[in-house]
Amino acid sequence: MGSQFHRLQWGCIFLLLFFMVSCSLKELRKPEGEKEFSRETSHLEKLAREDPKTSARAQSHLLLAFLYVNHKNPQLDYNRALQEMESYLSFAPVEGQTDDFQDWLAVLKEVRKLQTGLEKAQKSNKILRDEVAGLKEMNNKMKETIERLTNLDRQMEEKRSLTK
Repeated sequence: MGSQFHRLQWGCIFLLLFFMVSCSLKELRKPEGEKEFSRETSHLEKLAREDPKTSARAQSHLLLAFLYVNHKNPQLDYNRALQEMESYLSFAPVEGQTDDFQDWLAVLKEVRKLQTGLEKAQKSNKILRDEVAGLKEMNNKMKETIERLTNLDRQMEEKRSLTK
């Protein structure tokens, strides 16, 4: 009895491992090159919109998110990845939201904050550069005015010295 139970138990474990590996291998296939990324993105977007199963739509959103942050993707899009992860959140059960998923979500939120801060800093930088350019122009005009006034003062001194 014990021997049969152990065989059955090990058989179930191997079967479970087989299914886990086959599922993970499906997700491990990563596209190469811009055309493949574009094709895969279009395919997953279609699944995320049209698949009748909520779990399949959720999985499509998650895969899209990871596709947008894939280091081989020539068009990385962290904001879009965050949108897809938030969409996944709305579909996925709480059990599907692993610690890794929560880590990615937190990192992408921080990236969005940093990008927003960077954009604000770039706008402020442009405003300051424009202001500095205006001040330089004003400074040059003042230098010219001072130079003209100095020349005028010199001319007036010469005329005063001639009239004495």
